[in-house]
Amino acid sequence: MEHNTNILRLATYMCPDIPVEYYEFLAEYLEKQLKLQTVLLYNSRKRGPDTSRGDHQLIDLAFVSTSSYLQNYKSCSSDFQLLPVGAVSKHPIKGEVLGYYTDIVVHKDVKERLKEFLDIRGCKLVYAGENSLSSSKLLLRTLKQIGEDASFFSDIQASGNHMKSIEMVVAKRAEVTAVDSLSLANYLTLHFYQTPELYLQESWGPLPPYPILVNSKLSEDKKNSIKEALLNIHKLPEWKKQLASFSITGFRKTSLDDYLEAINLIDTTKSLSFGITYY
Repeated sequence: MEHNTNILRLATYMCPDIPVEYYEFLAEYLEKQLKLQTVLLYNSRKRGPDTSRGDHQLIDLAFVSTSSYLQNYKSCSSDFQLLPVGAVSKHPIKGEVLGYYTDIVVHKDVKERLKEFLDIRGCKLVYAGENSLSSSKLLLRTLKQIGEDASFFSDIQASGNHMKSIEMVVAKRAEVTAVDSLSLANYLTLHFYQTPELYLQESWGPLPPYPILVNSKLSEDKKNSIKEALLNIHKLPEWKKQLASFSITGFRKTSLDDYLEAINLIDTTKSLSFGITYY
């Protein structure tokens, strides 16, 4: 794998849900701290590295969704393994957490008649996609727990990603959405003038931090260097300030144990679906 030990190749499969600028920031930080040239690959069409295309020969570090990690890479035989660190996010109501929340967001025009989640019955829903833990899996499980199903909503559309879901609520093409709290925070950082259009009804979770995968052929020294650099970023004021602009305050140690609840969430919703085509 280490055909060039002076280059660290990163790849993100998390855009546009999480801004590409966040991963550009991490690439710059690791380049400065590890004294290595970094290259960032952006792939919004795949859910993670594809070994059938030879991605394991090109990528050292990959940022993927939790569902992608659990469904494709948690096996010990995988070409990628979990780097045992995860991001700590800052939620406006819940505070700091290792991971993120599902935010139930409605348009301001409907908030006056909503006292609790059950009052959302009959609203038009938009969600990111079937594989999303925050916008689909957790919402489907919650509906099941209260004896409801997809008919709870008057209309359901799949947008393709969290950012589009938020945009559709702002534009009144939907009345409610369930989105990743990090996506919402970063959307409002960029589109702060749209904050009055949205109302945070409630937050569920937390869900585990988005996994960082490391190529299993990377040297242990380099894996440890990456891990330690991320764990120490909060100690460096300049870098910490930039990190906070993405609603992330630092990194903590993780393990597969942090994803056990997510595994259960995926297992218990296998037979559940909104069953619609993409918008």
